[in-house]
Amino acid sequence: MSDQSGKHDERIHPAARPFLWLDAPWLKSSMMWILLVLAVGFAAVDFFHHRHEYVHLAETTGFYALWGFGSFVLAVMVGWFVIRGLLGRSEDYWDGEGDQ
Repeated sequence: MSDQSGKHDERIHPAARPFLWLDAPWLKSSMMWILLVLAVGFAAVDFFHHRHEYVHLAETTGFYALWGFGSFVLAVMVGWFVIRGLLGRSEDYWDGEGDQ
């Protein structure tokens, strides 16, 4: 019987063993809080660090955060509407008549 602890499991590739800590339950449950703390920290740095930008709109506090969020939303929307329309198939695409 194989050991299910993860470290001695024969099904785990040796190159994947150093990354097994990423599957820890504490990391999965606290990932949202870690990202929130990082976002608040970077926003705090943005208040105290003055940038000299070529475009004056980019000197606005939080500009790059909003620009990045907007770009991400745009990429997701393009994927949902444009790419799905070009590459998507109907739900019954594979339900057709097979070789009989």
